Amino acid sequence: MTYFADNWGHPWIGLGIVLVLFLHERGLRALNARSTPAHALSRRRKMYFSYAGLILLGLSIVSPLQYWSMQYFWVHMLQHVSVMLAAPALYVAGAPWLALIFSLPVSIRRRFLSGVFLDPRQNTLRRVGRFFLSPVFGVIFFNLVMVFWMLPVVFDPVMSHPNLHIGLMLSSFFISGVLFWIHFVPSYPFVRKLAPMAQAGSLLLTNLIMTIIAIAISFLVSVPSYNFGAAMMSMMMGGHAMSMPTINPLVDQQIGAAILWVCGDFWCFPALYVALRRATKDEDSSNLMDKFLRGQRAMSAKEFQEARAKSRPE
Repeated sequence: MTYFADNWGHPWIGLGIVLVLFLHERGLRALNARSTPAHALSRRRKMYFSYAGLILLGLSIVSPLQYWSMQYFWVHMLQHVSVMLAAPALYVAGAPWLALIFSLPVSIRRRFLSGVFLDPRQNTLRRVGRFFLSPVFGVIFFNLVMVFWMLPVVFDPVMSHPNLHIGLMLSSFFISGVLFWIHFVPSYPFVRKLAPMAQAGSLLLTNLIMTIIAIAISFLVSVPSYNFGAAMMSMMMGGHAMSMPTINPLVDQQIGAAILWVCGDFWCFPALYVALRRATKDEDSSNLMDKFLRGQRAMSAKEFQEARAKSRPE
């Protein structure tokens, strides 16, 4: 039980998460004050997803998960999946953006919105914002971050310093996750610009990259790829050295690879199912699917009626 009760830390992260939750709640109340009761209730229920994402992000760092993620690769991969996949997806699903804006005082909010969206001098800023919020950037950035931090030459130095691990690796995980998920999860006022079939392709590509990483660090190596936890083994907790459970480093790495592989499928396939369901309801995507699966495009209702009329005897 000591392994779960001890090793809590980084209280400044916890305080930051509490502050962010307070800002969301403040903005939500201001927003709901000008909405109908039904709309306000719906918005609050949806906001619980964002709260869950923020709490999961905070617990991934403040709880013993952070300490043990510096010791074992498989624990690090659990934290990786939580911070890069689960927490951002939940946060985006809650559509917290308007609540964040309404957390600002009215005068500041009006100056901010008019400056960003109406001031002609901010065209460059708007172009930069559109670039970072574009689907191409979101998908590529997410995969680049994932691959970059799995390179041993980058991974080992950062994992030997907890503050760098949190400030660089985990923060980039969460930010890239948010920029990725806004193109797949409904999150008003953002509009998903990717067509359903493009969403499915992007999800399959990302899952394929995760699978390749998992195979590369499990089946294709005979020695550990990472010098994991070497700088943390002598950490002192409460003035006494913690006794560390032993595990073969290669087995540790293989378990972590399995977690990445399985969790990659776990998040990808439900999202892929939703994207394909949307594709069947979208005429262009449905025609593309028919052409790919059956070698021909499905007729529209108008084309079907015209063909039927031609087939009737005079």
